[in-house]
Amino acid sequence: MVAQRATVTLQDIADLAHVRRHVVTMWRRRPRVRGRVVPFPEPMSSADGAEHFDRDEIVAYLQATGRGNNVEAEQDAPALSVPDGVDAEDVVALLALHAATGEDVDGRSAADLADLARRVDPGDDLLLSEVRELIITEAMAGYVDDLVAASFGPSDALARLESSRLHRHPGRRGVGEDLADIVAAAAGAARDALGGEGVVLVPPAEASMFRTLAAGFAGVVLAPDQNRALRRRAQIEEIAVRDSPADAPTVHVLSVIGMSEAEALRSADDLVLGLGSSDVGVVVGAAGTLCDPLVGAASRDRTDTLSGRVLAAAIRLPRGLWRSAHRQSLALWVLHGARRNEFVSLADLEGAAIDLDDLAADITAALLEPATDATRGSRAPRYARRRDLTAVLAQAAVVPRGVTAVRLGSGPPSCHLDRVHAATLTTSRPLAGCDVAVAAAPTTITLRRRSLAELVSDGQLLVKHGTRVDLAHADPAGTVAILAADSAADHVRLDPFDAARLYRRAHRTEPGDVVFLERPSPTARVDGSGGALVAAPSRILRLQPGAPVGPHVLAAVVNTLTPAGTAWTTWSLPLLSAADADALDEALAAIATHQDELRRHTDAARDLVTSLIEGVAAGAVTLDPTLTRTEAG
Repeated sequence: MVAQRATVTLQDIADLAHVRRHVVTMWRRRPRVRGRVVPFPEPMSSADGAEHFDRDEIVAYLQATGRGNNVEAEQDAPALSVPDGVDAEDVVALLALHAATGEDVDGRSAADLADLARRVDPGDDLLLSEVRELIITEAMAGYVDDLVAASFGPSDALARLESSRLHRHPGRRGVGEDLADIVAAAAGAARDALGGEGVVLVPPAEASMFRTLAAGFAGVVLAPDQNRALRRRAQIEEIAVRDSPADAPTVHVLSVIGMSEAEALRSADDLVLGLGSSDVGVVVGAAGTLCDPLVGAASRDRTDTLSGRVLAAAIRLPRGLWRSAHRQSLALWVLHGARRNEFVSLADLEGAAIDLDDLAADITAALLEPATDATRGSRAPRYARRRDLTAVLAQAAVVPRGVTAVRLGSGPPSCHLDRVHAATLTTSRPLAGCDVAVAAAPTTITLRRRSLAELVSDGQLLVKHGTRVDLAHADPAGTVAILAADSAADHVRLDPFDAARLYRRAHRTEPGDVVFLERPSPTARVDGSGGALVAAPSRILRLQPGAPVGPHVLAAVVNTLTPAGTAWTTWSLPLLSAADADALDEALAAIATHQDELRRHTDAARDLVTSLIEGVAAGAVTLDPTLTRTEAG
């Protein structure tokens, strides 16, 4: 067997050094470190569009420069250097074999490994067939042993494997760690609602979620002839496996991610019909299927599924959790087999800072609080709002955009002292600087540009109209933002249920959309959150994959380089390479954030001046020279 040198990619290096990916790119461009020139190692090869570097050279570079935040980089590096051509499930099979036997893999023949597998899996329930069929290379065997040696046991080795480049490969479908954590929080809340002790889990088929989901359960239920991949993971994690729940309280987690509407609703309906009185179901799937308005047969099927009144909570999740469709939202249903609910807890987490403990507490409360009383409850929810289930089933959307928990409003500061304190909360915070690292680039002979009309024609840009919003519908406590390119509607909010009912056909923004105006002068802004209504005459520009620039570049071109009085179709953008477009968009986003912070400080300083003058004049505020300080930001 030919030895293969261990390599790492740029993302592997970032993970190894505990820094972000762009920091490694900066290291390559800046070889001078503490007065010495230490060149970044040259790549050995390239595969799937990613450069590969010698692992030992990278470790030596990190040690020589002191760069990064990981003092144990040398010990962690072997776990990151995945050999080319290795399949993740092959590595998992060998990890399971090691977990069962404690034996090393490297140096053993295929026959030896098959004998080991036969000893621990005589009935061929989880790994014997896989080990027999393996084509084991020296690099693969060495990697498995290196992975085990670099880890704190088999469970940690599996965790490191599932965060390695094998699971970042663009061809792999699946979900990220953030989604697994959210679904695990929901499953844990369901387990607590069922009593905690002795609760078992029926996991989804996705192997990537198994390790996170199974923690804390008394065991997992896997049919004897199904999902050998999950059985191997249970072996590694030392989790008890059952063939059936028997009489144990059970949490069923069903993933319908990637299914068609009809298939997803049929699977969810089968789960509802199979729930026992001591069972809770958690369904994760596309928000378009579980939460958004449906039409025709799909709408009727969803209503029929939920008409049994087992739905305790429905939650729209933020975008970006689904790798295969990062611009689409996912959603959760939480179903209780023993209850017939009159009320359901609803939440839209788009743009919210998610605290998993608070989210789990909201779900537990939805499962335990009185099913027939919307006002009673042991705690104020952080995210969810209780609604009449009949009304929810009658409306087009299960979870209207922007629905959040009811907040007790304190109103604006009423006294002069409160106004001063509110302003100084901003003005007393130091302002961070805004710097951009640049270097001379080779001269570009031609500057190519394309108009927005050309981008629309080529499918690289979508244009959507805004909606005329009646200000009489505004709700100060609303959570659905109204955006206009000139910020004229920034103070307007709508209640999410009013927005879903009154503006059902209105276009909502997605993160990265550019909201623009043609007249009186070209104006644009980037919506980084999504979910907002756009007030006409403002419109939406939505860049598609392959567009020559990013949203912040598009907005900056409209604001600074576009002549007044011109039609939007004639506005032109420079054609940039993918690397230059990403770098420029990141820099302009940082500048835009800095400008927003400057505006906030300026507005707060103006409020502070007014509040001080009025407060001192009214005799409500006195300036104490022993306490007042002017601090440089």
